[in-house]
Amino acid sequence: MKQLVVKNFWLKVLALFLAVIVWLYVVGELNKGTPDEKSLFDRILPSRLAAKEIPIKVALVGKPRPGYHLLSEEISVKPSSCVILTSRNLLKNIGYLTTEEIDISEFTKSIAKEIKVRPVGPGVILEKDFYVTVVIPIRKLEEQKQVTQ
Repeated sequence: MKQLVVKNFWLKVLALFLAVIVWLYVVGELNKGTPDEKSLFDRILPSRLAAKEIPIKVALVGKPRPGYHLLSEEISVKPSSCVILTSRNLLKNIGYLTTEEIDISEFTKSIAKEIKVRPVGPGVILEKDFYVTVVIPIRKLEEQKQVTQ
């Protein structure tokens, strides 16, 4: 056993030293580069990755036509969440995903629309072209008054 450690001792020390130098160089290279390169390394190194189910919110633009009302509390999204894969650091900062914008200024009745979820950014992986079905209830103001009476 002693012979195993003592034989070629200085070669073993040199090999260990070179291994540490190479390791430090690789770690330094991984921390350099553009955010896109870093996100690529985050995708390659699974020990730094984490997955989480994130809720999806609808991005609405505009207001319904005069005489119509958006029932915002009844807006539904199916599926209501999406699993994303990203680095643990980025995952802490992501509270929700949003859909592409929907302009409701021309609608006079409730609509159901299949719409794409916006990409979050580099280093965040979600299903390619993830779509959700959004139901946006729009009612005439008179109908809403009759329902509440």
